Amino acid sequence: MSEYPDQPRTQGGWPTQPPQYTGYEQDRHQPDGYGLGYEPPPPRRRRRRRRGWIALLCTLIVLAVLFVIADQVAKAYAQNMIASRIQTSGNLTEKPSVSIEGFPFLTQLAARDIRTVHISASNVQENKIEITSIKATATGVHLDSGFNSATIDHITGTAFISFASLESAAGVQGATISADPAAGPNAVSVAVGPLSATAQIVQTGPNEITVKMGGLGGIAAALIGALPGYTIHVPTLPAGLQVQGVTVVSQGIAINAAAQNTTLSQ
Repeated sequence: MSEYPDQPRTQGGWPTQPPQYTGYEQDRHQPDGYGLGYEPPPPRRRRRRRRGWIALLCTLIVLAVLFVIADQVAKAYAQNMIASRIQTSGNLTEKPSVSIEGFPFLTQLAARDIRTVHISASNVQENKIEITSIKATATGVHLDSGFNSATIDHITGTAFISFASLESAAGVQGATISADPAAGPNAVSVAVGPLSATAQIVQTGPNEITVKMGGLGGIAAALIGALPGYTIHVPTLPAGLQVQGVTVVSQGIAINAAAQNTTLSQ
């Protein structure tokens, strides 16, 4: 009998040799349609690549946040330093408020050139006069190498003196001062009780404003005291500001001031 009874015989009488390997053990692990010699494709790296981009993005966000924090800290320090210099140069009793424009600030600090600085102060007292408010804008602030002083290319600002402050400085008992536009530019009305007089507010010096009385309107000289020709000495304005002109407004006197190539130092 043939050793392989189930195998068909060839033409020569010899049985067909059985396959050395059926392929079942291997083929059952292969996808349908693939046989011997199948090699699986390399694993996909899309997920790993996506994770790399996410990690990089998170790192950039953290660095950006740290940069913004450092920028704000440096700006706050510079604002405080400039405020101290202004307080010293203007002999102010209180430190003014300082705000620096522009982002990022660190690039301006590295160059020691600050583009724009806003300055404000209120209730600045000197002798009898109280300046209700001061607002100024400085452009081209150049810090020295030691950050101890600065030069300012140009600064403009306004100061406001209320009529109440003028009345207090004049020392006239019961006198009130109010704007009188019908009497002309920069005209005010000075009243003592039922009597009134007209005056003009004019600049008579670099830091001087004079109240020039016109018609007394029945007010006796004894009642108005020192008001005729009364001179107001404007307190020293910060950052070298000099009075350029005055304007009477509804609530007081607006003083226009400016300076160029001025210096801030300790």
